[in-house]
Amino acid sequence: MALGLVSVFVACAEAENGAPPRDDLDAGTLPAVDGAVPEAGPDGDAAAPPRDCSDEGYCHTVLPKNQTLRGVWGDGQGAVWAVSDQGAILRWDGKAWTVHVSGLGPLTTVWGSGPTDLWVGGDNGLFHGTGTSPAALAFAPSTTPTGTVVSIWGASAADVWAVLVLPDDGESPRSRVLHYGAGGGWVADPVSTSAPEIRFSHVWGSAATGVWLAGTTLDPDVFLEMGTVFRRAPGGASTFDVLTLPGHPKPFDEFDVLGAVTSVAMSSDTNMLVHARTTGGQAIFVRGTSADDGQTFTWSSELDGTYEDPATNAISAVSPNDAWTAGEYGRIRRWNGTEWVDAAITVTRYPVIAPFYGTWAKGPGDVWLVGDDIALHLDPAKKP
Repeated sequence: MALGLVSVFVACAEAENGAPPRDDLDAGTLPAVDGAVPEAGPDGDAAAPPRDCSDEGYCHTVLPKNQTLRGVWGDGQGAVWAVSDQGAILRWDGKAWTVHVSGLGPLTTVWGSGPTDLWVGGDNGLFHGTGTSPAALAFAPSTTPTGTVVSIWGASAADVWAVLVLPDDGESPRSRVLHYGAGGGWVADPVSTSAPEIRFSHVWGSAATGVWLAGTTLDPDVFLEMGTVFRRAPGGASTFDVLTLPGHPKPFDEFDVLGAVTSVAMSSDTNMLVHARTTGGQAIFVRGTSADDGQTFTWSSELDGTYEDPATNAISAVSPNDAWTAGEYGRIRRWNGTEWVDAAITVTRYPVIAPFYGTWAKGPGDVWLVGDDIALHLDPAKKP
């Protein structure tokens, strides 16, 4: 594979492993969070009965104590899984959250091919959950290089991909793109050894569009991190090609090109939404549309607020006109096809300010948003 890298840039302030930092909030000003805050009666909250769901149907679920949730995934049949900094795998059975497994070390990401085939990853590598039912899943560690797994995606149970960041040696980015195939073991794909300067951070895709990767590398001349997007086309391709995605919609200099990818959502094989930052730190959305069933994409970009706005950590989408962002200071937004609108998520007289780190959506009536001791389920049928 000839990787004629098309360089794009990113500001150096991103977390080293591509995920939001665990301990410190990103800089930003407190926004006017929550599209609406319920009005209190003359005696404050005491005058209104407690409720679980906001005016827009964002329902607050009860979590086991002290769980900072980093990732969430649902099987589409009622079971939802989340992973935490505290090393726990949590399961939602349709009524309540329980700690399914604990003591695995900090966990970052979760993905499954179905109700009884689940992968989670974090500081201690990959764990595979299998069993006869979601409640019966048993998790076992997989053999991988030592490092932190920051992203997982698969096309099927026998075609799973993961990004693993190796321990920092002070010299190179050192990451690996791993593939789990029909043979039942994880192997490093040549893309991560043929481009050792790339620190990969995200993997995503679909059977129709292929496998996609995002990563960054440091340009020593300008001391900016450059980002790159790769794609392995469907239909038997064995190598990854480098793609050029736009940065600032009106670029002026090297600070306006595309930087590190924050999160990606595919609502279909013909629509992709990418959240990223430019090298200058400006948050942007990059939209990809396909007129040939996902074989090729046309890209456009738009600004996402200002430099001062709270950081977005994750996005999900169910259609080109229906998407969500989850970010710092309790900021949840919904795209209605025309604009991003702050969601009304509070159920008290006070706004939610906990950071959100992950989101998963099956449809407009089944969306999860998780973060620091918080897990919201959007169910419009439960609007008060």
